[in-house]
Amino acid sequence: MRNGEHRDALKAAMRRMPGAVCLVTTVDPSEGAPAGLAASAVIPISMDPPSMLISINSQASAHGPIARSGRFCINLLATDQTDLVGPFADSARRDERFSAEDWARHEGVPYLPNACAAIFCEVQQEVPFGTHTLFIGEVAHIVGRDGAAAPLGWIEGGFATIEPLALARA
Repeated sequence: MRNGEHRDALKAAMRRMPGAVCLVTTVDPSEGAPAGLAASAVIPISMDPPSMLISINSQASAHGPIARSGRFCINLLATDQTDLVGPFADSARRDERFSAEDWARHEGVPYLPNACAAIFCEVQQEVPFGTHTLFIGEVAHIVGRDGAAAPLGWIEGGFATIEPLALARA
């Protein structure tokens, strides 16, 4: 297979891999303006120190602000927050991203108090690779939603629910 064929095959395979839907947010220190994007390439790295990794396309509008500010927030969305994804996934709707009254700020960084969790990170390392930059952030603060909230998932190009399986006992 050539690179183009690998790329297409990998895209098809990754559509089958369920993931959580997150909005990654930051504040651009040069303008003080909020920035963000929808992301599913978010993973925990370590519990000691507590740290997270986000993979951001170098062409994304939030890439520069994350690199300049050295901090970001991972907002793990709940199933009742699907309406927030569209503006963050579509660059043509960028002006709508922070227009809802759902947003609060922690040390200037926008976050969703009603998300399943808002995980604030300080960038410790940037690793450029291909079209993306891997930002490794040490967890600095976490805000959790009061009560149980079902996390919003993504599979096959659409929203999904993520629930534990009820396992039959032998």
